[in-house]
Amino acid sequence: MKVTSMMTMKAIQVNQFLDLWGQNEKTAEAHLVMNDDAPAPSSPKKKQMLVKVLACSISPGDVITAQGNMLIMRQPLPFVPGMDVCGVVVDNNGSTKFAKGTIIVASNGMTPVGGMAEYMIINEEEAVLKPADVSNEEGASCSSAITARNAVVDNSKEGDRVLILGGSGGVGSAAIQVAKHHAKASLVVTTSTQSEWCRGLGADRVIDYRNEDWWAIKDYQEDKFDLIIDTVGGGNFYGRATKVLKTGKEGGRFVAVTGDDPKPDCRTVWTTMKFFAKLPGKTLYTTLRPRTYPKYVLLFPYDEAKGRKEVLEWMQEGSLKIGLDEESPLPFTAAGVRKAFLKVGSGHAHGKVVVQIAKE
Repeated sequence: MKVTSMMTMKAIQVNQFLDLWGQNEKTAEAHLVMNDDAPAPSSPKKKQMLVKVLACSISPGDVITAQGNMLIMRQPLPFVPGMDVCGVVVDNNGSTKFAKGTIIVASNGMTPVGGMAEYMIINEEEAVLKPADVSNEEGASCSSAITARNAVVDNSKEGDRVLILGGSGGVGSAAIQVAKHHAKASLVVTTSTQSEWCRGLGADRVIDYRNEDWWAIKDYQEDKFDLIIDTVGGGNFYGRATKVLKTGKEGGRFVAVTGDDPKPDCRTVWTTMKFFAKLPGKTLYTTLRPRTYPKYVLLFPYDEAKGRKEVLEWMQEGSLKIGLDEESPLPFTAAGVRKAFLKVGSGHAHGKVVVQIAKE
């Protein structure tokens, strides 16, 4: 049975841009609301499928979208937030890869909307079959692991000494495991307040940043890292990293997952131009001076579907575990979704934050 535009569904909607970084709960309560009669998606177009959403995870990109921070990706109001989902195919639209009733993991990619609803249209090329031993919530939460895979595997070699800034977040917790089990790093160090958990993921040492500055540790100033992955952003971490990271000539790489500004404000044409104008500068500068500086790598999206398939295979075989935040999965209610967005916006989620939309 196809779901048509004449039907309605439950969906969370953003009816005004929010202030989640500021933890403005009143704004979230007023403008992140449940609509019990939202228009359901119309029948999918060519190479699209209609899915019943089972779970949807929240990432910093969803927070940026809900706040309207990026002019080039700003959505017309009202809109349904969320892009990383696990769901059941309701209408496969003639697909030869996915039958009706198949459970898939997918993302809306560069159109970061639609996931916090009972139904969603997704592009077939963005969908991957969910492995049997991966839960719906874990499947919906694997996007951060794709980023971690990209950051670690594409920028390291076996035997590297690796430092991961922000080991308890979604990307950081996955990066620890990828570095240890798949990139075969000789040393994995991370910064976090969650020491026991990070060690359980494979970290050889956990630095509590509240008590110790990682760039001032003498052992690492003498025996430097080959790779630093920054999942936190800000704080002049690249400048500090030069004290404990090899130069570019020696193979040192600083991978910026979030960039220098983890909270970009690109709401106008001018601020957008300034933001993008700065992006290639540090990469170019450090490439031209490899004897002095570590190579600066700004992480960009790549083949997401390929990465999604790979990390789901790792999850199925048990070599990668998606750590969910202690309060996840949250319920598909206005209060539950607000809590999810506010928690990710706070920057203090321990693992992935995910909302259970429905059961199979």
